[in-house]
Amino acid sequence: MKYTKLGVMLLAAGVISIAACSTTPNSNLAERWSALRVEQPKLQPRDAAQKLNVSEAELVATNVGKGATRLRDGGPAYKAVYDRLHELGQIKAITRNDNAVLERVGTVTQAKLNADGRVIPGTGFAGGPIDLRFGADQWRSAFAVVQPGREGKTSRSLQFFDVHGNAVNKVYLDNEAGVAAFDKLVADFKAPEQLAYLSVDKAPAKVVTKPNVEVDVKELRDTWNELSDVHEFPRLLKDLGITREQALDLIGKDAAYRISAQSVQTLLDSAARQGQPIMVFVSNPGMTQIFSGKITKVKATEEWYNVLDPDFNLHLRQAGIDRGWVVKRPAKDGVITSVEFYDAKGEQVVNFFSRRDRNKEETTTWRNIVANLTKTS
Repeated sequence: MKYTKLGVMLLAAGVISIAACSTTPNSNLAERWSALRVEQPKLQPRDAAQKLNVSEAELVATNVGKGATRLRDGGPAYKAVYDRLHELGQIKAITRNDNAVLERVGTVTQAKLNADGRVIPGTGFAGGPIDLRFGADQWRSAFAVVQPGREGKTSRSLQFFDVHGNAVNKVYLDNEAGVAAFDKLVADFKAPEQLAYLSVDKAPAKVVTKPNVEVDVKELRDTWNELSDVHEFPRLLKDLGITREQALDLIGKDAAYRISAQSVQTLLDSAARQGQPIMVFVSNPGMTQIFSGKITKVKATEEWYNVLDPDFNLHLRQAGIDRGWVVKRPAKDGVITSVEFYDAKGEQVVNFFSRRDRNKEETTTWRNIVANLTKTS
């Protein structure tokens, strides 16, 4: 039988036994997690899961019956929960990937539909302070978690995970008046079986990309020049069978060029100092969350570079950002300039745009900020 270094330490300390180690792989996960929290009390659940070689959802499941409640699985149930978030009052919504965390505080207005059954912009989750774009086909499990929080307060949250056990979105109650509504929501969506374990799918193998020499660059550039909306870009990538970064690499420097990882700090510093409203996109396979507005306080803390405003926090793991791209897309309202940052594996960490009014071009201030990023590259 083989043990990890942590397992040997726990055995020596008497926290776990050989008998426990000889049962199912995750039978002693709760004890292992508890020991790790004692050793590293500030460790976030996502990072703890990586150290324990499990998913975050599996960690949360160990607390079912001890502060965690499993919610009903399935797309309709998840949608119904989000349709009722307006009942909670002020909340904090958090979306993250390995190297970025976006936290937004606000209230959710009840979504209103037009004659076609679509959500009217500015209601529900599209365009308000809590601005979410769902990829719910990736979702697998959900929990309500009640646990001790900061300053002696109780933390109440709804946590949603994908098929691999990674968090796609978390919603925290951010007001005391909403406790009764939170409890009722949990009671209404409580799963019939409260199991303290969870099975997740293995992470898929890395998709092999098409070699650049096989990409029809002429078609890429011709189609690029015909774009009228930034939302058409993903369809372009799918049609050509290429990744986002491949397109940026092949499209030509008049449309996309690389910048350094450190440029993200320059961008945030400049936007805060010059009062430039920005849009910030943080995504994972199951969710994209968007902040839109001005930022004021930027600060480096240990391994993170942060925006620390009262109702909006952004945390970027500095070592996790490997490179950036300035991207200029054609659109019916003029060229739209974004700044995207990627990790060493080619996964997007964060994406920035200028906030602009509908049918209006982006500001000169934004374009000047972006142009100056080359000075830090």
